[in-house]
Amino acid sequence: MDDQDPSPELDCQTCGACCREAYDSTEVEPEDPFAHAHPELLQERMGALQLLRNGGWCACLTRVDGRFACTHYTVRPQTCRDFTRGSANCHDARRRVGLPVPTSLEHP
Repeated sequence: MDDQDPSPELDCQTCGACCREAYDSTEVEPEDPFAHAHPELLQERMGALQLLRNGGWCACLTRVDGRFACTHYTVRPQTCRDFTRGSANCHDARRRVGLPVPTSLEHP
């Protein structure tokens, strides 16, 4: 882990909260490279392109041996790229799926 990482206590691969039930959709812009690379993983819903979900989980999320990983991480949508570990959204996602947020990382 990078010494400058604001959240060294949080490990995305043991969490996966942002890609699980915490949120019900992930919007993808039509011009996003992901939309062109993986149109089979998108659906139009309420006038917007969104990643497909499987039982509340992003269709790109896998879980193997208790670790979560994105099957399309290198070309993931901009929405996913903008979601940063340790941010207020990260903490919200963890709370929504019942995971603790270390008190040293709580936002006011």
